Order: sequence, then structure tokens, then C-alpha cells
Amino acid sequence: MGMIERRATPYPTKTCPRCGAELYADMNICYGCLYDFSRDASRRVEAEMPLASQRPRGDTVDLSAASTALPHADEVGMLVRTPSVDLWVPVGEKGVSLGRGPENDVVLHSPAISHRHLWLTPTPDGMEVCDLGSTNPARYHGREVRERVVAPYGDSLDVCGCILTMTGPAPTSP
Repeated sequence: MGMIERRATPYPTKTCPRCGAELYADMNICYGCLYDFSRDASRRVEAEMPLASQRPRGDTVDLSAASTALPHADEVGMLVRTPSVDLWVPVGEKGVSLGRGPENDVVLHSPAISHRHLWLTPTPDGMEVCDLGSTNPARYHGREVRERVVAPYGDSLDVCGCILTMTGPAPTSP
């Protein structure tokens, strides 16, 4: 009675190249990370290959690398990684707003992102992240950001499948 038998699914499946989730082959969006398979035919073919056999793409940034290997690592800002683009955005001392609405400094066109989602402000210790009452809060180290949290430079947030990696100067020793 203690073992659960796992049966192979009779339906064809594929693996999401972004988060590794197993999906039905006819799904065009990964609901785990919002990866869009329909964006590009070459990515669609890659997505059907086993994750371990995929080679890294030359046109993307490996955000899991140490902060010293990140572009703009010493400049205050963030790398924004979405299913369709990787982009570095500077963050001034007053901070930036992020959301789906056009009045935000950083606009992300995903229905999962709230109209006004986050406010990011640089501090000496990292980026202060403030939730603006979002429906699907950002995640930092697997936990929902409901109010405020400081993400050290080099750390990442998951905002509805969009990965934000904070960049900035290395902390000085006290």
C-alpha cells in the first residue's frame, strides 16, 4: 500500500527548455514558466529534444552564472529574461516600476503580470523589491514577495516566468 505506481502517459509529451517541466506535445505555453513554444520554429524543435541534449544558445545570457560573469555586473540595474528577449535595464536611484501597464518604466506584455506589479529601488545592499498589490506576486528564493524584500546584487526574482537578475557593485567589506 505504500508504493504508488507511475504509469507512462499514452499521450506524446515534450520538455520545456526553460524550466524542464513535462508537457503534453500539443501545448504551446508552459504554465510553469510561461515559455511560448510558438514564438520561433527553431525553438519549437529544440523544445522537443531532451533538455540534457540541448546546446546553449549563443544569443542568450546564462543568468545562473556568478554575478561577475553577468553583463553590466558592476552597474546598478537588472537583467530581464523573458521567453522572447533578454535585456539589461538600468535602475536609477529613484527606482523603476514594472508591470503590464504602459505607464511603467519596464512593461512586460504577459497576462499573468499585473497592471502595476513591482517597484525596484537600489540600496547599498542590493535591490529593494516592493510588491504593488500584484495578483501573482514575484518569487524570491521560492517565496512570494508580498511586501518588501532586498535582493542582493547577483540574485534573481521570478515574476510570472520572467526572470529578473539584479546587477550592481559588489558589496564592500565593513
